[in-house]
Amino acid sequence: MAQKKTSRWEKIKKRFYDIIQKQIKQDKPQKVALGCSLGVGINFFPTMGFGFVFAYLLAVLFRVNRTSATGTSIITGPVIPFMYALNLVIGGLILSPIAGSENIGEFIIDQYTTILQLGNLQDRISSALEFFGSTFMVGALVNASVFGFAFYLLVSNKLKNM
Repeated sequence: MAQKKTSRWEKIKKRFYDIIQKQIKQDKPQKVALGCSLGVGINFFPTMGFGFVFAYLLAVLFRVNRTSATGTSIITGPVIPFMYALNLVIGGLILSPIAGSENIGEFIIDQYTTILQLGNLQDRISSALEFFGSTFMVGALVNASVFGFAFYLLVSNKLKNM
C-alpha cells in the first residue's frame, strides 16, 4: 500500500493546530475562558479590522491567554455585522425611554433619519457621531458584557469537563 503523501499546507495546518492546543493546554482554564470572553467582547466595538490586535494587547495587559483571545476575535469576525446591528437594537431599547420615544421602531427610524438628514457636511457628520456615540456605544457596552460573561461561562464549563 502506498502511503498518503501530506502536502505542505497540511503540515503547516497541523503544526498551527498543535501550537494552539499547546498554548491552551498549558494555561489555566480560567485564563483561557477569560481570553475567549475578551476576544468576543472586543468585536462589539468598532476597531476598523484590528480587533484581533486589540484582543491580543488586552490579553497581554490582563495576563489572560493570548491565543484564545486572538483566536476567538478572529473566529467571531464574520458575525460582526450582526453584532453591530444588535448594538443598535439594545442601545435603542435602553435609550428610547430616555429620549421620550414610546416605540423602539420609531426611535430607530428617528435615529436613522437623523444620520441621513440632508444638510451641510458638518451637520451630517455631527449627527452620525451623535448616533454612534450614544445608541451604538451603549449597546456595545451592554452586549460585550453580557456575551463576554456568557462566553466565559460556556468555555470554562467546557474546559472543566475535558
